[in-house]
Amino acid sequence: MASSKWTGFFAFFLGASLGVVAGMLLAPKSGEDLREDLNDRLNEGAERVRATSRSVARRAQEMASQVQQSVSDAADAGIRASRKLTRS
Repeated sequence: MASSKWTGFFAFFLGASLGVVAGMLLAPKSGEDLREDLNDRLNEGAERVRATSRSVARRAQEMASQVQQSVSDAADAGIRASRKLTRS
């Protein structure tokens, strides 16, 4: 009976030791390292958002310019048609 107690204790001690070693090897980064990584990733994400918003703003400006040109062309065509009708 005494040998089974020691066997159980030894198995528990060995398992706990292996758990500690595995935990140390597989543990996440320290708090400071983790905060730095998170900060870096947040900065990268913020830069992507800024770049995307610049791209969207530029495209919106291009589209507004195209619409303005189309409206101007249509207005000019309307004025020409009106003048043609008033001369006839």
